[in-house]
Parts: sequence; structure tokens; C-alpha cells
Amino acid sequence: MGMGEAGHLPVQFLRILGILCLLLLHQTGAGLEVNVPFKLIFSKGSDILIPCTFHVNKFPADPKLLAIEWDLYGRRILTYDNGVSTMDPRFSLKSNSATRGEASLSVSNTQVSDGGRYTCTVTYGTEWQEKEIILEIQAPPQITITNKVVSENKESVLRASITGFYPQDLDVKWLRDGEILPGVTVNKSQRDPDGTHSTTSTVTIVPTKENRNQIFSIRLQHESLTVPLQKDFQLIYGVPAPPSMVITHQLFYENQEQTLKCQVWGYYPESIAVSWLMNGSRVEASEIKRINSSALESSYRFLPTAESQGMEISCVVEHQALTQPLVETLKVQLTESDPVSLFVILSAAFIIFIVIGSAALFLYIMKKNKSYIHSLCISKRRADNEQHGASVPIKLNKTMNIISKKISCVDEKRLSNREESVMEKLRSPRTEFIGEI
Repeated sequence: MGMGEAGHLPVQFLRILGILCLLLLHQTGAGLEVNVPFKLIFSKGSDILIPCTFHVNKFPADPKLLAIEWDLYGRRILTYDNGVSTMDPRFSLKSNSATRGEASLSVSNTQVSDGGRYTCTVTYGTEWQEKEIILEIQAPPQITITNKVVSENKESVLRASITGFYPQDLDVKWLRDGEILPGVTVNKSQRDPDGTHSTTSTVTIVPTKENRNQIFSIRLQHESLTVPLQKDFQLIYGVPAPPSMVITHQLFYENQEQTLKCQVWGYYPESIAVSWLMNGSRVEASEIKRINSSALESSYRFLPTAESQGMEISCVVEHQALTQPLVETLKVQLTESDPVSLFVILSAAFIIFIVIGSAALFLYIMKKNKSYIHSLCISKRRADNEQHGASVPIKLNKTMNIISKKISCVDEKRLSNREESVMEKLRSPRTEFIGEI
């Protein structure tokens, strides 16, 4: 082999190696393409699918070369690498469809916090590609009329509570027989723990006799609604009565759940709104029980933790007889130990100790008395027998007679065999007994 041929070998080898690499890329990741929609809109609480598909030259794809990653604002929420891994069970991906180009992300029970910028990244062999999707979660508003009692020919305020909507922007109108009323106010909305917003709206009117049969309405326009949301009602003429309220609760112990109760009574008319706030943010009531037309009870289950120390829990009542909401607030003060439970446990232990000790003492006394009485009875019997067979000191005999009057001796049938034998020998002539001894 000449020097010229030897010099060409490295060049030929590199060319062959480059061709092999191109063939490998063509078989694995060459031509990888990821497809996603730009923006999606879904309603809060729904189960959704965020589409992400990919294409390679040959399906099914080799699972050993395939990896899929989902991120929300750069935070990893799901990974597929020949198996699915996620920290939140609400997120899932169909692993049996991944090798056929399906990398879509499933999200169950969507919340407002699930909205944002998602990134779908697909890696196959030596190639990878990522695409972004904007997810928007919307929540439609809910209306509660909290004040519709008015006084004829006197300025009266109609009031409504609007809750559970997202995003924040909201348009509110009040109407009378379809005509828009002036003087509408909408308070600044507040953000609730679930990410939605809530607010109140009022309108001031001077009701007349002609208004009695007219229909009043509140109408909302919101991004989550395809058509405006409207609630109709009629005025109630009368003198409204403001409600009274009180929060009942027990001592707060760490990790011991209890039910707080907000009792409201004495209001007229029946329409009323009761809500709970935790440090100023609205939380859902566990139960609302209407007792009668002028009384109800709202419950909230609360589990104190170490972080709950100093928190403020409020019950807020809105009613048309009130110029502003009625609020009662309690501050969480954790108790280090439960003295009632400790007292109950110690008391129970003490009672058990007394019962067992008393029973043992009683049995011991009974046993001692029985033994003492039994010994006295045997002594008396011996004395009686000896009196018949030999002289017995008169003093001992008198003592035995006194004892026999005060105690009931054990029947001879209940004596042991040995005692029976002794008694028989005592009854026999003294000489025989002595001889045997």
C-alpha cells in the first residue's frame, strides 16, 4: 500500500461515518415536528385536554428514544420517559398513545390557577422540539339578591351579591321592566382563595305604588358568558328587620378539626346572604341550614395548624335592612393541650383504680373474716366435745358459748375431710383418741 492510499483512508472513514449518522438521524429523529394550538379557553371545574401531537418518519416510535415533558411557566408538571411521572394526580398523559405521536396533557377539575403558559417538549433520538400553548380558565358569575324590601315613597336600596367569577372584569346593570336604572354602584371586587372574584352591587330607587307589579332585574355581562346573566324579582313592601348574629366555637387545638357555626336570626324579609372569610378572603361554607323564614345557621369546618395561630375568621351577613354588611370576627388562639381530655382520662384511671382496690380489699376482708369465724367454730366444737369426755376449764366453755351466740358456725358438712375426721375423734371416748395419738 502506497503512502497516497494510506493518506486517503481517514478521509474515506469520515465520509462513511457521516453517511451512517445521517441514516441514523433519518431513522430516529429526523423530521420531528410538534403541533399545538395557540390558545385554549375552558371553564373552571371541567376536565380538559391540552392537545400536543408530534410526527416522526416511522410509527410506532421507539419508546427508548422518546421523551415528553410538560411545563407550566417553566415549572415541570409531567414527564414521560417510557412511563409517566407527575407530582399532581390531576395531570395525566396516555402512555399507550405516546409512541403513535400523541403527547396531549389531560387535566381534571381545572382551577383558575391552572391557567397560564404551557410548554410541550418532545425529544426523539437526537432531536427535540418544544411548543407553547396559552390556557385560559374562566368562571361564570353567580347572583344572589340580598335586598329587595322597600318602603313606598321612601328612598330604598336594592342590593345583590355577585360571586365566583373570573376574570375580574364585569359589567353590571339594574333594570325596571327592561329599562336601565341610573345610580348603580359596583364595589371593588376581592380575590377569593379559589382564584375567583366576588363583589356587591346596589341601586337606589324611590318605590311608588305603580312599582308593585313591575319586574326588577340585575343583568351581568362577563367574558365567561355567551349571553348575559339576568335575575328577575319583584319588590317587597314593608319595614325590613335587621338580623342578629353570633359565632359559636370551641377552643382551638392544633390538628383537631371543629365546626364553627354562624347563627343568624330575627331578619325580615327572608332573602339574606351569609359568607365566611379567612383573613379577609372568602371561603366556602360547609353547610347552610335554614331553620325558618327568619333564622338560619351557616357552618364552616376548620382544621387548625401551627400556621393558623393569629388568623382571623369572619362571618359576614348581608341583608337589605343593613346599610352595610354585618360582620363578626374571631381570632384563632391555639391551646397547647386539651385539659378536658386530660381530666377525663385521669378521672377514668382514678375511678378504675378505686374500684379495683375496693374489690381487692373487700375480698381480703371477707377471706380473713371467714377464716377467723371458721377457726372459732372449730375451737368451740372441740371445747364442747372435750366437755363431754373430760373436764374443760369453765372459763373457756363460757367464752365459747358467748361466741357461738354472736357468730354462725360453719355447717359440719362444709368442713374439709380432715376437719370431719378430727371432729369424729373428738366425739369418741377420750382414752381412744389419746391412745391413737
